[in-house]
Amino acid sequence: MLANSPPHTDLISTVSNRFHFKAIVYILVILFGLGTWTNLAGVWIQLPIITPILPESWHLPAKLTLIINSANIFPILIVFASLVFKFNTSSFEVPVNFVLLCTSILFAIAFAFLWDKTADLFGTKQSVYLMGLCFITAITDCLSSTTFIPFLHRYEPIYLNAYFTGEALTALLPAMIGITQGIGKSDCVLFGNETNGTLIEVHHQPQYSVQTYFLLLSFLPLSALVAFTILQFMKTGRSKIKSKPVKSEHKQSSIFILMDNIEDIDVIQNTIATINNIEDKFKKPKRKPNQLKKFLMSEPGIFLFIVFQCSAMLYGVCQGLTTFSLNAYSVTTFHYTIITSQFAYPVMTLVAAFIPEVSSKIIYSLYAISTGLFVYIFLTAKLSPCPPLVNQLFGHLIIFFVWILMNLTCSYIRILMGNYFRKNLGHRGLICFGIATQLGALIGATTNFALTNTFELFKERNICDKTLQCF
Repeated sequence: MLANSPPHTDLISTVSNRFHFKAIVYILVILFGLGTWTNLAGVWIQLPIITPILPESWHLPAKLTLIINSANIFPILIVFASLVFKFNTSSFEVPVNFVLLCTSILFAIAFAFLWDKTADLFGTKQSVYLMGLCFITAITDCLSSTTFIPFLHRYEPIYLNAYFTGEALTALLPAMIGITQGIGKSDCVLFGNETNGTLIEVHHQPQYSVQTYFLLLSFLPLSALVAFTILQFMKTGRSKIKSKPVKSEHKQSSIFILMDNIEDIDVIQNTIATINNIEDKFKKPKRKPNQLKKFLMSEPGIFLFIVFQCSAMLYGVCQGLTTFSLNAYSVTTFHYTIITSQFAYPVMTLVAAFIPEVSSKIIYSLYAISTGLFVYIFLTAKLSPCPPLVNQLFGHLIIFFVWILMNLTCSYIRILMGNYFRKNLGHRGLICFGIATQLGALIGATTNFALTNTFELFKERNICDKTLQCF
């Protein structure tokens, strides 16, 4: 027995070392997942602070929502380009990832110093630097979805879950930094004499400035860059079995795509589809005239419409209505509702890990609940500057929980739908799911922009206007 002890001890030591190395790789992949989406998440966290300062004022969220969702069409264009030109991304995934991570750090620093810079555009002052940075950042964040996930297919499947954990943290960590920042108070200061003077709202700085917030945020993509660099020198966790290419009449594309918007960190695991095969279109049977109608009336067609509407409500319309629905109550309600909403998707991802599927009746019930919550949010925005119970604590609590429940239900519905399409329709279903998500968000953002900026359906509230009496 004693003679066999050293080899047995060496075996235990070897297994232990392998476990430790795999744990290190797992942590590094989590950090790698922090590489993108943090900057845009930070912009939304800062909205309560920057909205009263920038010239767009309460119309700022509607403009940013439209800009960001417009930028998200670029992944779709990349996929179509890969199908037409039949190129493979595996050869340049690593250098592109390095570039994307470096630009993410630079954009965070750029946000810190340029967020409040304005320029004359169409005769009025506009926050062109902030909007330009949001547009470019949205493009790079979407492009990362076509290179980050394929890179991880060099590793064992377990590390993909680590990446999704990192993606979830891109919403949580900016929110937690926002909690430490707090929200500056505002006072009504009298300018002039008591007879002809004017009350003007004066905003005070929070615990630290917007510039400091974005500089702190830059450490998240920096940690992702360091982790990605270390992963290049570690062989632990790499997949040893390489899949053999399937022979086909067409050249395969290895592009992976996430067709989703800014929060989208959101539902990433359900919307990634590997574009493996390009089927011969000429061999497809001709569709019957009633086939489209039959599909729209089927369960997959109805579920696809639910995905479209939930995305339109949550990522299109609601994001643009944050000021009119929340800021009318108070800047504090606005601030903490926005921050708490960032926890919705990670929480529902955890719930979905234990309850990945539910019955159709429960899905329809959740859909009805989310629609009802959306109607209340829209009504509060429409009734601004005097939404329901605006001067009562109970009203503030109602609007807070309505927004949180709206985010929870819509996030869970979209996760359930992603699981449904992946299980029943495969990669084709995921592509349809992604397209419905993106189209819903884009159409919702466009509609909200028209209602807010073109038709001016919603009104701001000036808390220093004593002539306005809300009951």
